[in-house]
Amino acid sequence: MVIEDDMNLAELLKYELMDSGFHVSYFKSGRKAFQKLKSSPPDAIVLDILLEEGEMDGWAILRELKGSADLNEIPVFVSTALDEREKGISLGAKDYLVKPYKPSQLSKVIMHTLLSNGNKGRY
Repeated sequence: MVIEDDMNLAELLKYELMDSGFHVSYFKSGRKAFQKLKSSPPDAIVLDILLEEGEMDGWAILRELKGSADLNEIPVFVSTALDEREKGISLGAKDYLVKPYKPSQLSKVIMHTLLSNGNKGRY
């Protein structure tokens, strides 16, 4: 699952992940994404921190996920322009990538994590 409010970047992430064999769902709204992942948890989440103003931001999503007994095992990969790696990791992010980064870097860290967890990525 990709949660990103920049449509152009979301499309790039989606296609890069699909080219690596992932099935990808995309959400612009943090609130809508969180509702969906509660009913259909993905294998991994790519999360932007700075989402639309007035929306549930990436920090709130990360806190909710890691505070949920049902969802706290989902690996979260932060993809953001905000350079606050320490905060992201302390809140439970599996990895924290600061934009811009090499496009293939994201799919590599996700693939490595999912394979070490024994799954291949459904969402």
